[in-house]
Amino acid sequence: MADNPNTVFVADDPKLADAVILLLAGKGIEAEAVSQQGHAETDPLTGASAGVTPEEFVIRVADPKKAEAARELLNEAMAASLRQSVRDKRASRTGTVTATCEDCGKPSDWPAAAMGTTELCPHCQGYMDIPDPDDDWSGVDFGTDEDAENEK
Repeated sequence: MADNPNTVFVADDPKLADAVILLLAGKGIEAEAVSQQGHAETDPLTGASAGVTPEEFVIRVADPKKAEAARELLNEAMAASLRQSVRDKRASRTGTVTATCEDCGKPSDWPAAAMGTTELCPHCQGYMDIPDPDDDWSGVDFGTDEDAENEK
């Protein structure tokens, strides 16, 4: 995308390219899709054919002053789509899951669709998290027990 400042998105599917153009048009940003045919690639070490890259559809805005606004709009739309995908996946779960309240230590059963949400504990009415195995919390700093003691 760096070769042309008007480029705001690259789609691998013509329907996606059309949807992006319609989304931008709905916000008053004129754009077009430019098809870039795939090309044969060769392995730099052996010179052997490494296959053909797929066709791409480069989305470019007509007004370069609107390029940044278009990128922000597309980032927001992709984030919203991801959030909806997560909600749909959670809603489609069946069965139950057991979660333990951190306040009172008592377990309770919840519908599997509740995974990834915060609910009221049926025992103590405190807030409790219903864990979702798909959530990645590895990069979150929850502090230490020492931090909690210092807050008291």
